[in-house]
Amino acid sequence: MSKKICCFKFFSVSQISILVSLGLLTGVMIRSLVVIDLKWFFIISALIFANSMVFKSKYMRCLLFLAVGFIFGFLRVNFDLSKMDAFEKEFNFSGTIVVDGPVESTEDYQKIKGIFFHKDKKMGVIVFAPTKPTIKYNNKLEVSCLMQRPENRHEKFNYSRFLASQKIYYICKSVKFKGIYLKKELTFKDRLFALRALFEKRIEILFPKTEGAYLAGLLLGGDNRLSRKVSEDFRVTGTTHTVAVSGYNITIISSVLMWIAVGLGLWRRQAFYLALLGIVLFVLLIGAPSSATRAAVMGILILLAMQKGRLADSVEVAIFAAVGMVLFSPLILIYDVGFQLSFLATLGIILVYAPLSILFGIEHDFLELKSIVLVTISAQLGVLGLLVYVFESFSLISVLANLFILPLIPIIMLAGFISIAFWFIPVFSQLAITFTWFLLHFEIFAISYLAKIPFASIDFGDLGILWLLGYYIFFVGFVFKLKQIEIKK
Repeated sequence: MSKKICCFKFFSVSQISILVSLGLLTGVMIRSLVVIDLKWFFIISALIFANSMVFKSKYMRCLLFLAVGFIFGFLRVNFDLSKMDAFEKEFNFSGTIVVDGPVESTEDYQKIKGIFFHKDKKMGVIVFAPTKPTIKYNNKLEVSCLMQRPENRHEKFNYSRFLASQKIYYICKSVKFKGIYLKKELTFKDRLFALRALFEKRIEILFPKTEGAYLAGLLLGGDNRLSRKVSEDFRVTGTTHTVAVSGYNITIISSVLMWIAVGLGLWRRQAFYLALLGIVLFVLLIGAPSSATRAAVMGILILLAMQKGRLADSVEVAIFAAVGMVLFSPLILIYDVGFQLSFLATLGIILVYAPLSILFGIEHDFLELKSIVLVTISAQLGVLGLLVYVFESFSLISVLANLFILPLIPIIMLAGFISIAFWFIPVFSQLAITFTWFLLHFEIFAISYLAKIPFASIDFGDLGILWLLGYYIFFVGFVFKLKQIEIKK
C-alpha cells in the first residue's frame, strides 16, 4: 500500500493527523490564554487554502492542516469559556446538593464535591463544610449557602478555570445544613466510593497514624492525610508524586510493576497484563477521578509501548491520547498541572529512556535497579521545567530518594492490599501487616533522613515564563542529541 494514500498529495494520513492535532493543541492553548477575534483566522485559513490549491505547495498544505486544527481547538475552548461567562457570579442557593465524590477531611473542614441543579442546568460545586456532622459519599444534602464563582488568588494558578476543567463552577460558602439524607439508589460510582471508604477505615484501624496515612496515599491517592512535617519531607526529596495522583506516580509505578514482574520470571506479556491490572485496580480504588483516569491512560500507553518494544515510536500515540482528553475537557491543557505532568512524564520516558537504556545497557540489570533509575531520570527530565516553574523549587536528591523508595512501592501496595483484604485471617494478616508496616516505616525514615541533608532542595523563586520556554527548547535539543548518539551505537 502506498505511503501517499490520502486525499492530499505530499502527506500520509498519519502525518495529516499529527499536523491537525498539533494545530488543535495550539488553538486550545492560545484561546485559553488570550481573547482573539476568530474571523482573522478564518480569513487567513481561506487564503492558505486558496494558495495551497493554486500553487500546490507542500508547505502551504502543511499550514492548511495546522490551521484547520487550530480553528477547531479555538472553537472548542471558546464554547466552554462562553458557557462559563454566562453563569452568574454569585447567588443565594437553597436546595439539594448530591455528594459526587470522596469527602476530603482535614482538621479544620470537610471538602465535598457535589452536583446541584440551577435553572435546569446541572452544575458541579465544591462545599467547604465544618468537620461536624460527618458527610459521606452516599449523602444528599439539603443546604442553604452563597454560591460563588471561585476566586483566583495566585498569578500562576487560575483556580476558577482549573475547577471548570473538572466541570465545577461554584463554591458553596457559609453553608447551613437543613438535612442530610441517604441516596435512595447507589450508582456504580457510589459503590466504588463505598469500597474506597472501607479500605480507608480498615487502614486506619490496622496501622499507626503516620504509616497508615502513607499507605492510604499509595493505595487511594492524595497526600492530605500526611502530617505537615512528613509532607514537607516528601516535597524536599521530590517524592510527593508517589501519593499525588498527577500521573507522574502512575507512569513510574506501572513501569516498576512491569519490570519487577519480568524480574520474577514472568513473560513480558504476562507482566504487561499484571501491570495493566494494577493500574485499573488503583484507579477504581480511588474512585476513578478524572485526573487519575487521564494519568492511567498515559501509564497504559507506556506499558503498551514497552510490550511491543516500540517505546521510542510512541510519541504520536501520546499526542493523540492528549488530544482526545483535551477535546473532552479543553481547559486541562493550560490549567490542570496534573494533566501537564502526566503528559510530560510520559513524553520524557518515551523520548529519553530508550536511548539511555541503550547507552547504559540494561540487558544484565540486577533487580532492575538500573532500569528504575533510568525511568526516574527520564520522567524527571520531562517534568523538570514545569515543576521548577510552578513550585519554584527543585530537589537535588530526588533520584537518590526515588531509588530508595520506588522498588519497594509495588511490594508495599501488594502487601498492604493483602493486609486489608484478608484482615479476618489472624496469623496471616498479622504477618502481612507487620511486613507492610516495616517497609512503610523504612521509607518514611529514609525520606526524613534524606530531607535533612543540607541543600537537599533549592528554592528558585519565580523564574518566569522564559525559564519554561528555555528549558523545553533545551529538552528538545537534548533529545535530538541522544538520538544521534543512539544511532551511532
